[in-house]
Amino acid sequence: MPGRVAMRRVAVWQGWRMSALLPSTSVLIFFILLWVAFQLAPRLVSWQGYSLQSVLAWGLPNVAAENADEQHHFVNMALLGLTGIDPQYLPGILERGLPVAMAAGETAEVSSAPAFGTGVEHPLNAASTSNQPADLSQQPAFVAIYHTHNAETYIPYQGQAKVEGQNGGVSLAGNEMAHVLEQAGIRTVHDLTIHDYPDFPTSYIKSAPTASRLAQQNPKLQALLDVHRDAGLPVKETVRVGNEDSARIMIVVGNDNRLPYPHWQWQENYAFAQKVAHRLQEQYPGVLKQVMLKDGRYNQNVLTHAILVEVGSDKNTLNEALVAARCFATVLAEVIRE
Repeated sequence: MPGRVAMRRVAVWQGWRMSALLPSTSVLIFFILLWVAFQLAPRLVSWQGYSLQSVLAWGLPNVAAENADEQHHFVNMALLGLTGIDPQYLPGILERGLPVAMAAGETAEVSSAPAFGTGVEHPLNAASTSNQPADLSQQPAFVAIYHTHNAETYIPYQGQAKVEGQNGGVSLAGNEMAHVLEQAGIRTVHDLTIHDYPDFPTSYIKSAPTASRLAQQNPKLQALLDVHRDAGLPVKETVRVGNEDSARIMIVVGNDNRLPYPHWQWQENYAFAQKVAHRLQEQYPGVLKQVMLKDGRYNQNVLTHAILVEVGSDKNTLNEALVAARCFATVLAEVIRE
């Protein structure tokens, strides 16, 4: 009997040691949830947990995220694979948690009328549809156009580089592209949602839901264009196309050099940009300025064949920008039809 009692005491002692060393499942879950809370709470509650650098890094080029830790990156990628949510990417978190807020805003169809003001709805009018195939409205959209920096315009046209809170001259360049594409029988959606007002630095964060919505609502898309214009050039750049002066076009493609913000299909976007650029240079020599790779996603991670197109600079006239837009849309239509 004493031996059995001793054995029981030893067994109890060993079991106690094991239970002390091995935390229960509930404790493990508690610590996992605690870690997730520390990761997500600052993003969901307030912007105050971020430096300006990290906020801008979601979309703006040449702004690197601070202190990218390899261990955190590994854990973040694991969570991304398990849940489909990137814990380092606030728009993705909000989109999962606040779908109504992220999907707010209507898709505006293309209009050939000047698109100024803060309204979103600009329906097709007779001038832009008169020569289109009768059944074009029944076809799926193959191209979608939007503007992260809506206020960008052309100084000779409006006397300033930006018209804050409005759709500036770049929206007219987008309209011209859409008009040419639709004349070629390619249905195009032109979204005029304002993204850069009142907080310009977060424009790319605010345009991310628009890019995602356009991709989701138009599953046949073959090109997603974010149309801008360049700035900061000492003089305007033009090239002669027929009897008109044309602005020059730069295509920007984001890569995946800015971790932990992965961009899986940037090579496909780059190949698509090069194909369009080659055709543009072939048919309208000099209109293409360059295809530029930059660090950052530019919201081009939502769809393959998503590119950023800069139509001239703020020093170009509106007509020069429209000529360039027509050249670009003409070759884009050819590439899409192939």
